[in-house]
Amino acid sequence: MSDWRAIARARGLALTDGELERIAPPLDALEEAFRPLLNDLTPGLEPAVEFNAEADAESASDHP
Repeated sequence: MSDWRAIARARGLALTDGELERIAPPLDALEEAFRPLLNDLTPGLEPAVEFNAEADAESASDHP
């Protein structure tokens, strides 16, 4: 399990001890629920976002 309190501190989040105590349990539960699902993921199943700057720029210029 991840140490969400240590992660928050390492990321420089300005959270009080009380806030960390309140948010860590739901994050632990989410990690517990989703971690087993990682075993079923393959590179072909992972979501990928495509970005085409040229096409997106043309689309934006069509709609002033």
